[in-house]
Amino acid sequence: MADFDCALFDIDGVLVDIRKSYNEAIKKAVEFVLLQVSGKKYKNLVSDGLILKFRQAGGFNNDTDTTYAIALAMLANPQKTITAARKFLMQVAQNADETGILSVEKFLSRYGIEKHRQVLVYPAPVKDSYVGRVFDELFYGPELFQKQNGLEPKYCRPARPFIKNDRLVVSKKTMKILHDRFDGKLAIVSGRSWLAAEYSLKPVMDYFNIDACVFLEDEKREYAKPSPYAIKRAMGVMKAKTAVYAGDSEEDMLMARRAEKETGKISFVGIYGFSPQPAKTAKLFKEHGAEAICRSVDSLPTIINKVLAT
Repeated sequence: MADFDCALFDIDGVLVDIRKSYNEAIKKAVEFVLLQVSGKKYKNLVSDGLILKFRQAGGFNNDTDTTYAIALAMLANPQKTITAARKFLMQVAQNADETGILSVEKFLSRYGIEKHRQVLVYPAPVKDSYVGRVFDELFYGPELFQKQNGLEPKYCRPARPFIKNDRLVVSKKTMKILHDRFDGKLAIVSGRSWLAAEYSLKPVMDYFNIDACVFLEDEKREYAKPSPYAIKRAMGVMKAKTAVYAGDSEEDMLMARRAEKETGKISFVGIYGFSPQPAKTAKLFKEHGAEAICRSVDSLPTIINKVLAT
């Protein structure tokens, strides 16, 4: 434990299982947008495997970015069958990289995308963005959407917002152990908003140093993962020179590697158990040199003591 000053955590796929919340919100938002804009119904178009492929590209920590990329691809180059559409979308995802939606727009530029970009209005503030507003209305639901954005829902009023499907997957016991051993130097570094984090982490929120937590949905877009900004800020607040960071994606690992160049040693722990394809995610972490890999963040106290400290 003496080797590390603090512990940092992503939320999605680490502290919270989002396979029935954020993943399903992407699928529903894409289906809604394509039906409203093109008049075509693409039921069951988006698979968990496709979402994972975008996340593994290194520039799609923001799920509205993924929604936009998929919708833009289908509007720019409509396919006659679901099978053909899925094949094309996988090609788009395979050509994406850490520049995120810019890489997708570059790949799709051959099809002429400007008129579709003008319809989707993204990236832009939620009040101005069609695709951004649809996603947030579906994910947050009317009450939380109004609280987060100061707006009334315009397009969607889901009976059950997708955020309600979040499942907390870290125990209070684990958080207490880590809180005590790090003298309270625990922080969240997540693409979520403060509101979404507080809603889904309520049972364990008191274990974190809130002043050191960074919720990137509430920050400038330029600070999004894999920018090292969030880790540097969290460590700076806690006056930490070394850290353990638990994440579940390529963006998380890239962010940790970049931050390490400007701080001190950051050991990355890849969490794979709540990925849509756990085995593939674990394999990716191994190939990319994660210091440790485990199914659940509940294993982190043991991992730190027996693996990272050696």
